[in-house]
Amino acid sequence: MKKFVFLALLIIFTVASFAKATITVSVWSWNVDRYKKLVAEFNKYYPDIEVKIIVNEPDINGFLTATVSAKKALPDVVAESWEPLSYPVSQGWVYPLDEFFKDDPYIKYVPDSVRNAFKYNNKTYALGERLHFECIVLNLDLLKKLNLTAPTYENWTVDLFKNYARRATTKEYSGINQLWEFDTFMAAILSKETTFWSFDPDKWEFDLVNGGWIPAIKLQKELKSIPGLVADDLINQDMRNQGQLDDYQKKFGKDADAFRESKVLMGFEATYDWSWLRTVPWNFDYYPVPHDPKIGIRLPVHINYTFVSSTTKYPKEAFLFARFLTYDPRGVVARLKLYESEGVENGRLTDWFIPATMHPDVVKYFETLKIPNGIKWMLKNLDKTVRVDMWKIVPGWFEAIWDVIFPVNEKIRRGETTPEAVAKETQDKANKVIKESWTIFAKKLADAEKKFPQIRKQIEGK
Repeated sequence: MKKFVFLALLIIFTVASFAKATITVSVWSWNVDRYKKLVAEFNKYYPDIEVKIIVNEPDINGFLTATVSAKKALPDVVAESWEPLSYPVSQGWVYPLDEFFKDDPYIKYVPDSVRNAFKYNNKTYALGERLHFECIVLNLDLLKKLNLTAPTYENWTVDLFKNYARRATTKEYSGINQLWEFDTFMAAILSKETTFWSFDPDKWEFDLVNGGWIPAIKLQKELKSIPGLVADDLINQDMRNQGQLDDYQKKFGKDADAFRESKVLMGFEATYDWSWLRTVPWNFDYYPVPHDPKIGIRLPVHINYTFVSSTTKYPKEAFLFARFLTYDPRGVVARLKLYESEGVENGRLTDWFIPATMHPDVVKYFETLKIPNGIKWMLKNLDKTVRVDMWKIVPGWFEAIWDVIFPVNEKIRRGETTPEAVAKETQDKANKVIKESWTIFAKKLADAEKKFPQIRKQIEGK
């Protein structure tokens, strides 16, 4: 009998020792096939971790809320999100990851601008998963036709940008397609301290008086004051509705798409516009948003993220998959190859992504992709990025922007006031919103941090 019990216990112990840890990973429905292939690559290195793919719909935070409301288990890893992280963090659903960075051979290749992007109280709650840059798309064919020399990325300054935009503005051509929100992004470029909408991330408040807001608005007004320079500014929908030709149609043609027809030198676009930009019939390159030499190069970047849920039974294994997805060079290169395998059209990859790491293996492979050289240059200068997707981490962001600052910006654009006259009053109102929202969030965060050790003890059976 004793021998039988011993053998039974030995079998149980042996099975348990070799049992796979099973984790769930939530992804968007259109990415399921990609992630199944990525899991196969992951299992080449971690065969004892089983990964099950589930779909998060219709949005990440809504999906998480519905999952908790239904008393179901959260996914161990949320693979890709661009929604406000402050919400799941405030609910206590996110696992701080700093314990896993010790002796990590890959984390040093993630620049501080990305590594510190999702921190609260000095705790890392998410990892950068993929990046998007705000850029200037330069029509290389039209540039040559206008006898203009392609600038280097390093020398692409505000003055040179303005010069090229003016020289390209003729009876036949325009300098740039549109400048919607150009000033709000340039507020992150024309100051060393502020980012999108002139927010100071160190002080956690807007600085419209001393930050990049005022010089950015002045730059935009200067560009818009030159007749015909901004192609889309020539559009008058009221005239079109009345059956009349507006200035855009008179210049480019009744049914013209001036940008696509190579009649506009530059486009203020982003890397997330690739799906349609890759279809234009002319040669182009992505250039960084122009910089001020006195301030230096600052590349405005959006950072999508991945996180591990606080309720996972296997935090280490969940982190390993999150790392494989985000900054483990083996996983990142595998992901790039998956995108590359989806094909090339007109000499351009149909899809790709910008990694969140500067690991030499990743940079080397990225160099081989059939994508614009400017994007390759930006990856190699990832340490010069400035964060512009502040809504992902700043509680109260939308209220401060759309209820306070945006209406003032519109008055300035209509010429009803000047930025200098309203900067102080507007920033004070916006900062009041941010401060009140942070107070509420900080209390929830404190509660979540307090409960986290208790949650882990219950899950780990201690």
